Amino acid sequence: MKVWKYLPMLFFLSCIDLFIQETQYNSLYFQGGSWIELERIDSMKLESNANDFTLQFWVSGGEVDTNEAPALFSLIDSSDEITLALLRDPNQQNTITTVINSQSSKHEMSELDWSNSENFYLISLLFSDGSNVKMYIDSTSKDLEERINLGGEKLIISAMANEERTILENFWYGYIDEVRLWNTLLADSTIKFQSKHPDKIGENYRYTDENGKEIDTYLDSLIGIWRLNFEEPNTAIEDDSAYDNDGIIYTLTGYSVELSEKGAQ
Repeated sequence: MKVWKYLPMLFFLSCIDLFIQETQYNSLYFQGGSWIELERIDSMKLESNANDFTLQFWVSGGEVDTNEAPALFSLIDSSDEITLALLRDPNQQNTITTVINSQSSKHEMSELDWSNSENFYLISLLFSDGSNVKMYIDSTSKDLEERINLGGEKLIISAMANEERTILENFWYGYIDEVRLWNTLLADSTIKFQSKHPDKIGENYRYTDENGKEIDTYLDSLIGIWRLNFEEPNTAIEDDSAYDNDGIIYTLTGYSVELSEKGAQ
């Protein structure tokens, strides 16, 4: 039997191996001690009087190695008062804690199960100086009966932290697939659509009138979208909106952030 007869098959198999080694990472896995710093909310908004916002996360849980409540994000003002933050309970897998104007409230949500890292949730927070904060877990909404006034707070993801880092605690444990920031209060129907379609931010990318002219929609108010889809480790978090509101990952000594193939499906 001649060996050369098998060379074409061996070459074909080696090509398959090369293709298999290419990995698509869909999220970041946080295990404490790490956070993302974005810009101040006021510096990202479209106009000085545009004070309506929707902040969204595609996120799932993970094992928690702390007694502190891990924070998904925080907005802390120059007086070190918490304007707005959201945390998960380290022991109860179906609860979420909101902090509004430094007042915390715990909410049991039947939709949540932080113990299952395969379950990704679309968490949406709508906040404004003209209406109450509203929270969605996927398509289920909850009116939190508080208003906030933003005063230059920096948007911190996966920790409770102020801009000077004199407060730096309650680090996140779990997966974050995507973060979105809108300079509008998204409609209930839009959030329900998004929760069913993780890869879409609207039913249509653009709307046009009968003459083919583009119509302004809520899609024009997307001022930040951080997809966290890395091909290799990187400390820079790119904003894929039109506004280049990039961020940076920071990690304390002894901790790490992992690239993960998990993501919202």
